[in-house]
Amino acid sequence: MGRLAVYGPDGHLWHLADASGEARGAGMRAPYGPGNPIAPGHYRLLGQVEHDPPTAEDGPGAIDVGDLDNTTRRRLIDASRARVRGDALEIASLTGRAGGLAEYGRTAIVIRGGGTILAHLTPPEDPLAPYQRLTRSDGGLRLHNADLARLLIILKPAFKDETTIVLTVLGEPPRTSLH
Repeated sequence: MGRLAVYGPDGHLWHLADASGEARGAGMRAPYGPGNPIAPGHYRLLGQVEHDPPTAEDGPGAIDVGDLDNTTRRRLIDASRARVRGDALEIASLTGRAGGLAEYGRTAIVIRGGGTILAHLTPPEDPLAPYQRLTRSDGGLRLHNADLARLLIILKPAFKDETTIVLTVLGEPPRTSLH
């Protein structure tokens, strides 16, 4: 199990949640193409959708994630929120490459809750439970529904104000036992 830590612009921790970035691994362009995990690096949160009612696929909603484009990188550097470190970018004292989705034939990934496979298990499990079992995805990140609901609340004002929100993926995703 991995962890998703959300920090505010002031550097203080807003929220910490369990997360799974394990993918089914059945996609093309391994190791990070569609159907595979997201590559370590810095990405930009593009927007969010809240589901009312929640869905088995996404739970309470979904957050779209894309590569950090050149304009956003430049804006972060000019605002002293990021520094260039050779071929990498340092953001919030974390050094990594800027994105990598396009390099592997992806345009975006999704942070979501839910997990439709849970309803098909024997015995069935509830994909809408607040702390459902985290299952593999098609290459995005899966959170517990309760944590995603909280994250959607936290991020909503930032998206409304068009604040740049960075997601940094560190290391390889942990492995789960459920396909």
